[in-house]
Amino acid sequence: APFAGAWRRLPGPDLGGGLLEAEERRKDRARLLLDRYGVVFRELLQRELGPLRWNGVFRALRLMELAGEALAGCFFENLPGPQFVSRQAFRELRRGLPEDAAYWLAATDPASICGLGLDAFRDSLPKRLSGSHLSYLGSKLILVSRRKGRELEIHAEPGDPRMPEFLAPLSHMLERSFRPETRIVVETINGEPAPRSPYLDDLRRAFDAAADYKAVTLYRKTNATGNVQ
Repeated sequence: APFAGAWRRLPGPDLGGGLLEAEERRKDRARLLLDRYGVVFRELLQRELGPLRWNGVFRALRLMELAGEALAGCFFENLPGPQFVSRQAFRELRRGLPEDAAYWLAATDPASICGLGLDAFRDSLPKRLSGSHLSYLGSKLILVSRRKGRELEIHAEPGDPRMPEFLAPLSHMLERSFRPETRIVVETINGEPAPRSPYLDDLRRAFDAAADYKAVTLYRKTNATGNVQ
């Protein structure tokens, strides 16, 4: 305990009510999940607490579908079983997602599908571990960074003008305000030694990079006056 003193457990709230009230609580949990994810399916909820897992909300989602509050169907390929989507998310999906948007996320982010055990993505996605990151261009996976940048997979051509955007996870690790990394050591790129990679020039344009015979070490970019950009 962070503080000394006498502590005792207070009784929990008296939820009371009957079957109708219990069903409404399950619907509220389903609404929370739909607001959080937009689309929910069995594997996505395996990391949630007990009442928020698939078995706890599936009946409520079916009732919400019958009432027109949610929609059920196959909205994304390669996902087994039924999927439920909120009406707001369905409208956004019908408008189409921006395929020219570059963005990144950590493998442990709630929006990440790493570690869900989906067979279709087992070979292309890293494990759900701290220190792994992914960059996307629209729905296309462009960069996979493992072990805090030690292993990189890049699915864009060397010299791509948007490469600095794709390398944003590495920039973030060096530039974040809370406990930034002093350096990033890149050992391999697409399974080859980083010093001999055709992406070495891209790294040098985005970072202060020093290459030796084993690895490429990245530092935060500085300008001509020596100030950190």
